[in-house]
Amino acid sequence: MLSLGIIGALLLAFVLVRGMEELLGSAVLLLAACYVLGLFVGRHSLDEAAPLVAAGLLACTELATWSLEDRPHVHADRGLTARRAGAVALLVFCGLVAATLVLVVAAAPVGGGLAWTLLGAAAAVGAVALIGRLTTSAR
Repeated sequence: MLSLGIIGALLLAFVLVRGMEELLGSAVLLLAACYVLGLFVGRHSLDEAAPLVAAGLLACTELATWSLEDRPHVHADRGLTARRAGAVALLVFCGLVAATLVLVVAAAPVGGGLAWTLLGAAAAVGAVALIGRLTTSAR
C-alpha cells in the first residue's frame, strides 16, 4: 500500500518534470488508491479526514495542470494570475464543503428515512454539479 503511494508520488514528480500531462490522471489515481486501500486495511471504513484528502488531491491536480499549461512560459497579467489562483482556491474550498456534506450525510444513521436518502442524493448530485461548473469556469 505504501509502495503504491510512493509510485504515485514519483509518477506525479515525473509528470511535472517531463511535462507529460497525459499521465497526471494516473498519478492522482494511484495516490487516491493508496488512501482508499489504507481505509480498507484500517479499522474504520468512514474516515473523518476524507474531505481534506479529497481537497488536497483536487488542489494537487489543479496546480499541476496549471503548471503544465504554463510550460511555455508566457508573461500573463498579474490580475489574470490572481483571478485564476482565486478560482482554484474557490474550487478547492467548494470541493471541501461538498465532500464534508457528503461525509455528514453518509455518517447519518441508516434508519433516517426517505428525507435523509433524498438529502444524500441531492448532496451528491450537487457536489458533482458544483465541481463540474467551477472546473469549467476556472479554465
